[in-house]
Amino acid sequence: MKSIGFFIALIFGLQLSVTASPLQPIVLRCEYSNNPLGIDTYFPRLSWNFIAGENNQWQSAYEIIVSDALPDIEQLNGSVWSTGKVFSSQNTHIGYGGKPLQSFTKYYWRVKVYNRKDQPSAWSTIAWFETAMLQQSDWSAQWISDGSVQPANEEDYYSENRMPLFRKSFTTSKKITSARLYISGLGYYEAFLNGLKIGDHVLDPGFTTYVKQTMYSVYDVTFLLKKGNNVAGIVLGNGWWNPLPFKFFGRWDLRDYQQTGRPCVKAEFHIRYRDGTMDTVRTDESWQWAPGPILRNNNYIGEHYDARLEQKDWHSSKASAIWKSAAIVRGPSGKLMAQMQPAIKITKTVKPVSVVEWKPGVFLVDIGQNFAGVAKIKVKGPSGAKISMRFGEALLPDGSLNVMTAVATQIKKGGIKAGPGAPETMWQEDSYILKGIGSELWAPKFAFHGFRYIE
Repeated sequence: MKSIGFFIALIFGLQLSVTASPLQPIVLRCEYSNNPLGIDTYFPRLSWNFIAGENNQWQSAYEIIVSDALPDIEQLNGSVWSTGKVFSSQNTHIGYGGKPLQSFTKYYWRVKVYNRKDQPSAWSTIAWFETAMLQQSDWSAQWISDGSVQPANEEDYYSENRMPLFRKSFTTSKKITSARLYISGLGYYEAFLNGLKIGDHVLDPGFTTYVKQTMYSVYDVTFLLKKGNNVAGIVLGNGWWNPLPFKFFGRWDLRDYQQTGRPCVKAEFHIRYRDGTMDTVRTDESWQWAPGPILRNNNYIGEHYDARLEQKDWHSSKASAIWKSAAIVRGPSGKLMAQMQPAIKITKTVKPVSVVEWKPGVFLVDIGQNFAGVAKIKVKGPSGAKISMRFGEALLPDGSLNVMTAVATQIKKGGIKAGPGAPETMWQEDSYILKGIGSELWAPKFAFHGFRYIE
């Protein structure tokens, strides 16, 4: 009874606080996002929801204030935009109409609404949005790659093609107040700072028509930087930017319809100091690269990794590999745009419901559900030992994996052919070659699969 009484008391207390303000704005959003870190429109759209202390309430008017200084907005000073009282029930798609926004600037905003009886609410809590590159000319970085060229023959696309690692050392000597990373790596990328992965995006950026637009993401990296020497690292994958030349359903080659190229990246760190100065670390020919352990990777048929080729401490100050200067390349011709859609992320870790040794050395793993994801393995064994994983959505009558349930665009032996160099059956497969040092943990970075079973 004590827990029930406590629950009722909480509800009663909430009711009292709400009824003190008949209609209150909550969940403020800018461009459909809560406090977006990087937007690139001069006229962002604002919206909010409501909480009401009584039924049959609606908004009869609103006021919005926007400021580029937190003390101003705390004092209810809309130094950048103040709408005054606007008689409108609209609470979505309110276009910004204040002073011109500036790139790389944080703006704070609040809203007050009036209910059906023209009674004002309290001012909302403070929300914010931060601008990124409002103009293409705001970019100072260049697209860089390892300088390699595409194979001369179609079949050579299926050979080993080690993905490049990039690194850059730089020094900070003053007190840092904020730091941002603006990055687009094609086809996919993962970025690191001082050995730690930046953000939680995977398979980034989102797939676009690169000749028209390419997405970039913005990350807050303030707390990953340290005083003194810092090292940035980036690893690239093929993604949709450098697909294999196989023919979908035996007819269409994506490379004939999509702008393509070698893996490349464009990125810049903006570092603001307490004294008001700023440093920019941008991709250019001063960055260095070395070949990484990813041998091959493709969205449809998997990733292959040789841990013996890992560059130890490559994204830290302890790197010892032989590094070469990065090459400046053209990159995609489309407009660089801030990625506003939700990023792909790891949302759940699913443990197998069963693991059966189907025959000596061959194990069948049942995840228990069909889903899109990757397999993460922890292994221990001698250097050079290889683990291959094939994926499927069903089993054959004898209990073995039916790889035909998860092949790329129905390309199967004795049926549809994919073109020179392509496997007769394009099943989904990942492989890992052990380095032979203790327990090794691995999951592919630049591939994904649809499956329930793993062989």
